[in-house]
Amino acid sequence: MKFFEEIILGEKVEFEVDISKEIHEKFSELSGDFSKMHTDDEFSKSKGFKKKIGYAFLLNSFLSRLYGEHLPGGSSICLKQESKFMNPFYEGDKLRIVGEVISKSESTKVVEINSEIFNQDNQKIFEGNGWVKIIVEKGEGDKI
Repeated sequence: MKFFEEIILGEKVEFEVDISKEIHEKFSELSGDFSKMHTDDEFSKSKGFKKKIGYAFLLNSFLSRLYGEHLPGGSSICLKQESKFMNPFYEGDKLRIVGEVISKSESTKVVEINSEIFNQDNQKIFEGNGWVKIIVEKGEGDKI
């Protein structure tokens, strides 16, 4: 967990996620989205894709991990997220999630984080910016 004073402009973190069949199916069940684009290989192929595509909003769930576990890591809440889904991804892909601090406001304790997600071929499939408000002050960390 980082406090506002410890966050540095240009600071970067990254982690990887394997998109397994289990993750795909759990997101389908959790979201209640069983559309053919996500569940039927033949249907998705007929629309120009390699096979059924991954859920775009599953990518946003990895931002929860980015903000909650890595940057700033449990000291903030997300106020706003802009997302651009650039290319499809599929079961079996290995995704790399990258976050970088691009601005911070001393007066509001809000940090802007640029996020990008790449597949195993280094193709960008997602980009966005998130604004997180640091809500934990130094000395409070052990109270969370």
